[in-house]
Amino acid sequence: MSIAKNYLYNLILTISDILVPFITIPYITRVLNPDGIGAVSFTNSVIEYFTMFSILGLNLYGPREIASSRNNPEKIRTTFWNIQYAKVFTVITSYTTFLIFFFFFSNEKYHSLYIIQSFIILNNLFDITFLFSGLEDFQKITIRGLLVKIVGASLIFLLIKKPSDYILYALINVLSTLFGTSIMWFYLPKNLKITNFSFEDIKNHLFGSLKLFIPILAIQIYTVLDKTMVGVLSTEAEVSFYTMSQRLVKIILALITSLGPVMMSRISNLVSTDQHEKVEGYISVIFDFVTYASILAIILTVFTMNDFVPFFFGSKFLKVKDLIIYITPIILFISWSNLFGIQLMVPMKKENYLTISVIIGAVTNFTLNLILIPKYQSLGAVIGTVIAEFTVTLVLIILVRKLINLKPLFNEVWKHLLAGLATFSLLFFFTKINISPFINIILKISIGISSYILIEYILKSTTNKMIIQKILGFLKRT
Repeated sequence: MSIAKNYLYNLILTISDILVPFITIPYITRVLNPDGIGAVSFTNSVIEYFTMFSILGLNLYGPREIASSRNNPEKIRTTFWNIQYAKVFTVITSYTTFLIFFFFFSNEKYHSLYIIQSFIILNNLFDITFLFSGLEDFQKITIRGLLVKIVGASLIFLLIKKPSDYILYALINVLSTLFGTSIMWFYLPKNLKITNFSFEDIKNHLFGSLKLFIPILAIQIYTVLDKTMVGVLSTEAEVSFYTMSQRLVKIILALITSLGPVMMSRISNLVSTDQHEKVEGYISVIFDFVTYASILAIILTVFTMNDFVPFFFGSKFLKVKDLIIYITPIILFISWSNLFGIQLMVPMKKENYLTISVIIGAVTNFTLNLILIPKYQSLGAVIGTVIAEFTVTLVLIILVRKLINLKPLFNEVWKHLLAGLATFSLLFFFTKINISPFINIILKISIGISSYILIEYILKSTTNKMIIQKILGFLKRT
């Protein structure tokens, strides 16, 4: 399937990731208390550590190996099943470790939430998304994702009615995930009949995934550990505020980076066939696109949050608006680090470069959290996250120079920065307008997007020209 079609499917899934929370979060934040949402987020952050160990680096390793074997059906079959066999070992080991934690070290207050959410660990045993990602069959992944979101959202509105339903809220999230995993097995290609396991292949897959697990572990330290540390060093309500700010920014970020999974599989295939010139061409186009989109997204987020947060989250979550504004720089930092780290270094099997960058980021984030969270609570975690993501991106830029020529990538960055600065200055004049929050949000988004595109057009931006041509081409076809 073409990159354009796969990107479209992944974009549809990403948009659903945005639309469904837009529908459910305002309801959840008004029905459940910050403490209840915080308890779910805190226990989920702990479960994520066991989930991470249950999969090692197979969620990145799997698609890469399948993509590299795509021209050999028998190799795909043996690779798929031996990765599944490897997961039997990792999942059982991880869940056994969780049970030890649960019975001897966990807070009895959270026992119900821990048991419910622990099924996410077992879910990894049956998750075969890596196969379809490696085959670049994002249509099936998208259909699965849409079904999961529709079922989950429907159950939330039907069943969540009072503050004490936060445990039921956690159960709905878990069951929706299990439902989505089971669906994918109905799509399993008929030529992938079960094969005998090979100890040698299983060992190779485990060691291969372990190389990717080290950077994943470091990434988790400064993405999941934040919530855990806020819960330990502050309050459940602060966990909730921090989680909501992260969730909204990550939703925006997902829209920008939705090309990532598609390109990782394609670049893995190109690397396996020594087509390095095409790889550099793809990287150049993607870099300019994510820079263009990230700068616009940051500006729109900064100027709409004062109206958006009270309207969207309700009066109990007003603190979230400041947290979101402060955390917006990670939109650009993660867009770049995702491109260099996941879409380039993983296919090129340069996991050691990725590992160096994220370990430095994890150490930075952990240190800053210890210093800042006790004094500034959730804001301290936000500051630590921004500095850590900047550090990771800077290290990756330094290291990626050994793989590709970086100079052409930055040729048009000045155009996006200039367009962003001009758009920022224009929107600043609209901050004093006294109109309804909803109208104000629509007005600022409309003015921001149109002025940004116009200025980019004047500056003859390549990405802006490509986007306009795509839009015009689509309108002509319709």
